[in-house]
Amino acid sequence: MLTIIKILLLGAFVVLVTCAVGLLIMAGVAQTHDVVRIPVPSGSYIAGAMGTPDYTDAYIAPMQYRSFGSIDRVAQQAFHRGDREVYRGQNEVAYEGKTAGVAYIVSYILVKDTSPQTLTVATAVKTGDKKSRYYWMVAKQVHRRLMPYLVDRMVTSAPD
Repeated sequence: MLTIIKILLLGAFVVLVTCAVGLLIMAGVAQTHDVVRIPVPSGSYIAGAMGTPDYTDAYIAPMQYRSFGSIDRVAQQAFHRGDREVYRGQNEVAYEGKTAGVAYIVSYILVKDTSPQTLTVATAVKTGDKKSRYYWMVAKQVHRRLMPYLVDRMVTSAPD
């Protein structure tokens, strides 16, 4: 019985290490495509939507070879839509959701008047009780490595 537990623990450890390596590789790929972390844009909906969030970030990616014709096209390609759409403007669409006690807003901001045009994906998170803070402590590490990759994939698969 003790041998089975050791094998299961070793297997779980191998899976965790493999996942961590995969996340690091994905983050590295995004960095080679000029995806960079920036502060949440101050004029955006998400900047004031949550009051005082516990965590915010934004990732910006230049769209050199492909583009989005409008914010509606961005909304169609959005990789995460939360529980519901809460805002849609001329150059921004935002979704909010809640999971495991963590409330969040994800906003997609399309800037077409720059050359090349850019896509920014911003996130604001508010934790509730102690369990949700512990959950977010772990999920934040995955988020920071996965988001640049997802933004990069969205930009490279832009339809226009």
